[in-house]
Amino acid sequence: MDTKTDQLIRFMLPKQRVRGCFIRGKHIKAEAIRIHGLHGEIATMFSQLLLGTILLLSINKGGVRQVLQVDSTAATPLPIQRMLAEVRAGCVRGFVRWHEHHSKKMDDQKDIAAWMGIPLLVSTVRDSGMGEPYVSTIESDATYLADHLLRFLTQSVQTRADIVLHDETAIMLEAMPGCSDAHWFEAIGALAKISHDDLIAADETILHHGFDTLGLQIVGRDAYRWHCGCQPKRMAESLQKMPKEQLADLVDDDGYIGVSCQYCCQEHKILI
Repeated sequence: MDTKTDQLIRFMLPKQRVRGCFIRGKHIKAEAIRIHGLHGEIATMFSQLLLGTILLLSINKGGVRQVLQVDSTAATPLPIQRMLAEVRAGCVRGFVRWHEHHSKKMDDQKDIAAWMGIPLLVSTVRDSGMGEPYVSTIESDATYLADHLLRFLTQSVQTRADIVLHDETAIMLEAMPGCSDAHWFEAIGALAKISHDDLIAADETILHHGFDTLGLQIVGRDAYRWHCGCQPKRMAESLQKMPKEQLADLVDDDGYIGVSCQYCCQEHKILI
C-alpha cells in the first residue's frame, strides 16, 4: 500500500447482523491541513468531516461519489460559513469556506457550534452513477459532527447506525436486516468500551480488541488518499458558460483568467 494512503477496513459481526468500517486517516488529515493551513480544533473537525464522508460512501451500495456539506445558518456571521467534503473511490478532497471578516488564526473553540452556530444545514449528495444523484438536506442542532451524521442516517437514510469520530480515527457500525435490538445493543456496547487511548493510537488491532468476542470478520480493504484532480480544461468549459461581459472583466493582458481551486488551493491560468 502507498505510504501516503490510509486504509479503510470493512468488517462484519455476522451473529449480530451488523457491519462496519474503520479508518485511521493520518495521511489524509496531514495533507488536508497542510493545503488549507488549518490547526487546532478546526483541523480536527475538518479531518472528521473528510473521514465521515468516507464512511457514508462505504454504505452507499454501488455508490461512486459522496458529498457531505455543512452550512451555517447563523444570522450573525460566524468564522466558518461552510465545510464540504467529496469522496470518490480511493480519493477524498474538501474545503473550508471562511467568513471574510474572520481569521484562521482565531482562538480555538471546543465544538462545531462555536465555529458555525446551531442549527446547521447538513446536505448530502449520494451518486450511484446510474442517473440523477440523490440529494438530501436536514437541519440539525447537534453539538458534534458525529451526531449530525447520525441524525442524517436516521432521518434521511432511515438506517440504524453508530459513529465514532475521534481526531484521525473513524468507526461506524450499521445494522443490517435481521438485526434485533439485543444484537444491536451488544454491538454498540462493544464499541462503547473502546478506550480513549485506543482511539488515539488506533490501528487494525482496535477492531480485534473490540469485536473479536463477537466473531469479527474482516471482509474488505480500500486505500484512500487526499487527491483533488482539478482540471484546467473543465475550468475553461465552466468559464465559457459565463456572459462575455463578465469574462472580459476577468481576463488579463495576455488573455488569461486566474482561477484558484477551492479544494487544493492550486492556481490555474485559463486561456479564454
